[in-house]
Amino acid sequence: MKAVVKTEAGPGHLAYTAVPDPALAPDEVVIGVRATGICGTDISFYDWAEDTVREYRPRLPVVMGHEFAGEVAAVGRDVRGFRPGDRVTANPILYCRACHYCRTGRTNICLNRPILGLGLQGCFAEFVAMRQENVFPLPEGVPYDIAAMSEVLCVGLHAMERAAPSPGDAVAILGPGPLGLLLLVAARAAGAAPIVVIGLGADTERLSLARDLGAVSIDAEAQDPMEAVRDLTGGLGADIVFEAAGHASAVPQAIRIVRRGGRVALLGLGHTPASFNTADLVYKEIDLIASRAYTPATWRRLPGALAATQSLLARLVTHRLPLQQAAEGIEMMKARKGLKILFTPDWA
Repeated sequence: MKAVVKTEAGPGHLAYTAVPDPALAPDEVVIGVRATGICGTDISFYDWAEDTVREYRPRLPVVMGHEFAGEVAAVGRDVRGFRPGDRVTANPILYCRACHYCRTGRTNICLNRPILGLGLQGCFAEFVAMRQENVFPLPEGVPYDIAAMSEVLCVGLHAMERAAPSPGDAVAILGPGPLGLLLLVAARAAGAAPIVVIGLGADTERLSLARDLGAVSIDAEAQDPMEAVRDLTGGLGADIVFEAAGHASAVPQAIRIVRRGGRVALLGLGHTPASFNTADLVYKEIDLIASRAYTPATWRRLPGALAATQSLLARLVTHRLPLQQAAEGIEMMKARKGLKILFTPDWA
């Protein structure tokens, strides 16, 4: 089959090339990939960011990618409940099932959690193999390109589980990238209002889309986000601030924007240390929450969430490219020329 392979350490080094078809273990499903998307982690891996390499310890060469949806092509002899032709997506993290965190339901922080496209052969390919328990059926009527955003939607759903907004809570989101706008979709589904999305001057198109999706958008280079959020909340600030920018300056900004007794949820993977005064957390009695990935419980919520939000998710897809243009798509994302960029293998 054809696939996009990270061939060497260092920035770049992608090849669209022939690789062996995935082998089929007794408990696995082989899925024909119909649509697959770029994640921020893919960009970090492409750039060979030090913290990403340290966390995942990738073994090269490896097929990239972990966000996808497709059609079951083959099932192992022990698989029950799936058959060829079924429309599916998958949790790309192969948590170990045995460590303390897996046994207590927190598979997202498993001690041994290889992930497609980093520790395992990924989905920037025509086919991918996945163990049955990680495979989830798609709701009827949800197209493959929307379903390819299942993984990042689950990231947003888990963040909502962690931060627990109530209907009517004021939510601010720092960073209008794909994750930030997925958080907007998830926050709307949770009943939060108002929702404020904060970006920079270079994010003009993304901030415009945030407005179209029902948020108040703020260019932090043109106005003070803290003052703007206070104006919208009777001077109090946001109940919850989600940091999805992954930039060191966003964390102290989130602490400024949140109200006393509020919550700051960190999702962005910054590559440099963030500096802030812990006294600010104490004086305002702020809950500082980190949210990583998702758990199987999150994925069990996915069919209903996809069905409820698919019209909003469709607005996030800005480009559809053939799989062989993966490097071009990644460079477009880095230049903020696209929001959600999806690839389609030749066979699909």
